[in-house]
Amino acid sequence: MTLDQILERTKPYAIGLVVGLIAAPIIGFNAGWITTTTASTEAVETARVDALAGMCSTAAGRMATARSADLATFKGYDNRAKRDELVAAIMADIQVPADVLGKVSTSCSRSLS
Repeated sequence: MTLDQILERTKPYAIGLVVGLIAAPIIGFNAGWITTTTASTEAVETARVDALAGMCSTAAGRMATARSADLATFKGYDNRAKRDELVAAIMADIQVPADVLGKVSTSCSRSLS
């Protein structure tokens, strides 16, 4: 076998290798198969906020029932002060990490509005 024959036989493999090395990362990132550290961190933080805000909303319902109040009285922009007061009282009872406290409070207040 001569060198020209070897090069001719390996040419499709070499082209496939080069195209694959370029196309694989592009397809992988665009299809969501590869995640970055930042995306993973944001997903974890969003899950934490959603879980804690759900706990806050549930506790707000219980607290409103205990006070014989309807949650509808906390809806709307005009009742924002009462809603923030209720959320602050609930957040005192729930152990929320300081790094997500503001986001949880905001999310809980929005779920009540």
